[in-house]
Amino acid sequence: MTDPVDKAKEIVESLEHPIETAKELEKEAEEGSSARTPLIAITGVGLFAGVTVLIVLAIAMTLYFVYGGK
Repeated sequence: MTDPVDKAKEIVESLEHPIETAKELEKEAEEGSSARTPLIAITGVGLFAGVTVLIVLAIAMTLYFVYGGK
């Protein structure tokens, strides 16, 4: 069992270095040996899909209002 203080320090360090954390998560997902691998993969796909939907909606709404949507 990990010490709560050590866990808190680990979380603070990971927040301080988000790029390094992302690289570590990518490496962990590639290895596939962790129990968190499905969650990491689903989160990555979900973020990509969400950004794609937002971009498409922004373009659609812009075109709708530019061409006089009623």
